Amino acid sequence: MTAIILAGGKNTRMAGQDKAFLEIKGKALVEILIEKLTHLAEDIIVVTNSPRKYKNLNVKLVKDASAGKGPLMGMCSGLKASSSGYNFITACDTPFVNESLIRFMMQNACGWDIMIPVAGYKFHPLCGVYSKKCISVMEETLEQGKLHISDIFPKLKVRFIPEKEIADFDKRFLSFMNINTMEDLIKAKEIQEDL
Repeated sequence: MTAIILAGGKNTRMAGQDKAFLEIKGKALVEILIEKLTHLAEDIIVVTNSPRKYKNLNVKLVKDASAGKGPLMGMCSGLKASSSGYNFITACDTPFVNESLIRFMMQNACGWDIMIPVAGYKFHPLCGVYSKKCISVMEETLEQGKLHISDIFPKLKVRFIPEKEIADFDKRFLSFMNINTMEDLIKAKEIQEDL
């Protein structure tokens, strides 16, 4: 399986500072993720429109087919570049994504087009496993000007993983914490101290 990290956001709530390179304990968020995912995936792809920033990370770098179309475009671009039938997709600002949860999704993805967790009455599409079968639906959805990830769900076979199953691997649901603001970063540093 391949792991795809989306690093194409505009970082507006971070005053333009690139979230992927914010640090916890001296390590950039994207490096923390790559380190975790190296144990789980044969290949790692980072989807970014600033590939020069990532060239020292020793991963495959892919640009969005069309910039400014959000995570759905990033996901589609990453899946197209992948050589794996199934792919774990996450965002560059999720330092606490749980390795056991990822492994569970990878092991149970067969027969589904998408596997994503549901926690706190929300689904978490940027912590999920996607098959390459999603590409044509994603392209069609993007061509229609629809940019929400959920727009692809009705046309694909989706397994939503309930909270009680997620809790077996990630009791605090930290896999879904992303760093959008400086306050989030401070909180993440406090969480890291507790782990």
